[in-house]
Amino acid sequence: MNDTTAFAWDELPQVVADYLRAHVVQDFATAMTYLPEDVTVIDNGEVLQGRGATFKVFDQSAKDYDVDTTLGSVSRPADDVWEVETHLSGNFPGGEVDLRMIFTLVDDVIQKLEITV
Repeated sequence: MNDTTAFAWDELPQVVADYLRAHVVQDFATAMTYLPEDVTVIDNGEVLQGRGATFKVFDQSAKDYDVDTTLGSVSRPADDVWEVETHLSGNFPGGEVDLRMIFTLVDDVIQKLEITV
């Protein structure tokens, strides 16, 4: 489905890598296990408070759209922040989009995930 073999997995903290492995195949039930109950997720400007709210939105999206995610570059704009460039294609409005996933960790836990264009 997704060719992520060349992706720089070793540049990411384990929890981010584990989350992404589930996210790119739209296995959001597994992906949510890598987020704390009180996580803050900002998805295209919409603030989702908590793991339950995040799962509800992401799972509905997976039901509505078939999406292929290609992981691109990894950067680290701050000590506890990792940014992953992604390319999505599928049957959603527009059909293709480049996104940034910005992970903020506190004590090796993903406390915030921001997904922006």
